[in-house]
Amino acid sequence: TRLCYTFFLHERCLAYTIGEEELTQHFAVFGPLADVTMPVDKESRKTKGFATVTFVLPEHAVTAYTELDGTVFHGRMLHLLPAKTKSSPDKEEDEDKNFKDKKKDKQKASAGQSHNWNTLFLGQNAVVDVIASKYNLSKQEVLTGSAVAVRLALAETQMVSDTRQFLENNGVSLDAFNQPPEVRSKTVILVKNLPAKTTAAEIKDIFCKFGELGRVVLPPTGVTAIVEFLEPSEAKKSFLSLAYTRFKNLPLYLEWAPDNTFSDKENKKNTDAP
Repeated sequence: TRLCYTFFLHERCLAYTIGEEELTQHFAVFGPLADVTMPVDKESRKTKGFATVTFVLPEHAVTAYTELDGTVFHGRMLHLLPAKTKSSPDKEEDEDKNFKDKKKDKQKASAGQSHNWNTLFLGQNAVVDVIASKYNLSKQEVLTGSAVAVRLALAETQMVSDTRQFLENNGVSLDAFNQPPEVRSKTVILVKNLPAKTTAAEIKDIFCKFGELGRVVLPPTGVTAIVEFLEPSEAKKSFLSLAYTRFKNLPLYLEWAPDNTFSDKENKKNTDAP
């Protein structure tokens, strides 16, 4: 069981100059954190003065509460209250859902978990689309013949190579993808399983509704994109809202990118393939 503590805006617990990273460091001394969320005002681009902090272990949360509640942090007195646990959906409502809806709910709930991470994954449907588009063939023509598996495997290998080259040319550190990352970014998202011919403008339109974007990098294949947010809370909101939702005819596969995805840490508003 996880124990959360919420800082409420009306009590003005947090200084508006505090960032998520600083708050994380302040609480992490008591134990591993599962999540830290600090909502940001879309107009002022400042935090709203409250946050939620979730510890992995309840005893660490209790210790943090004992040590921090009523203390002064950046000139403000911290007031910690246990956050209410989300209630389980009504059984009758759950029974009314069909299998696809239940599966989608389960996928969205587990979207950020490690067993769903698969760096630079390319959906087979997208591979077929790219081959068909490149050689002016129908999908049926691509999928017929005795060497379909080999053809798709070779095409996917080439696409991965091209994608990696493009990412490197656009300031993405390939070393970040050579081994399982120790830390995942809180602002950079890999957007996978995109249909062929997807444009950066389309990706921006989907994600900009949730907050201010930094870099948007989309390789020429239009199959995998990198989307950078300026604020962690807005990135998280987009991730939970868009994971496994349908874009055109395919579900979006989202993954938190490695923390060192960009060789240059500076936020830049670019970039996509011509």
